[in-house]
Amino acid sequence: MQPGLVVVDPFAAMIDTAIQALPAPLWVPWPPPPGWRFAGLSHGAVPPGAGSGTAACWSGTDPFEDPVETLFVCEEAGAGLGGLFSGLRTHYPTPNVGIGPPDARFLVEGRSTPLWSVDAVSDRAVYVGEAAGRWLWVIVHPAEGSALVVSPLTLVDARSLGAELAMLPLGELSPRLLVEVPPEL
Repeated sequence: MQPGLVVVDPFAAMIDTAIQALPAPLWVPWPPPPGWRFAGLSHGAVPPGAGSGTAACWSGTDPFEDPVETLFVCEEAGAGLGGLFSGLRTHYPTPNVGIGPPDARFLVEGRSTPLWSVDAVSDRAVYVGEAAGRWLWVIVHPAEGSALVVSPLTLVDARSLGAELAMLPLGELSPRLLVEVPPEL
């Protein structure tokens, strides 16, 4: 396991109090789109102690029924999870975030949240905005699956779901959460 990062299997997340104990929101689509499955979570910071962050991974389909995996990252400034999972060597979004009209909007905790596209590794699409005083990164694999931002999702903090948390559809742990932290991060 990488220093500063904890990966939690989706089944383990439901058994113990892993989700309730998180220091930052764990954004999940609610209600989950048909066919989507919770594929695990990660939390911590890169480097350790840089701030707190969470990442929820979901597998499902985009509006064209093509398979996608989507990570919803919530992080304090400098935590580094969004950059790590997007394949960027940065602890902060690129400077174009917040400039010009947004490329997408999601409803987060009842508020319309603008997201801007970020140039990233070619195999994924990355969108970044601000929600609840933290960065929100939406990372879609493959990049062609980014059509899902055309039909905006509603995200809620999984810690607020209570008994509804038991209704999350569970899948297998995604290998997308098992990333190597580059030495320069």
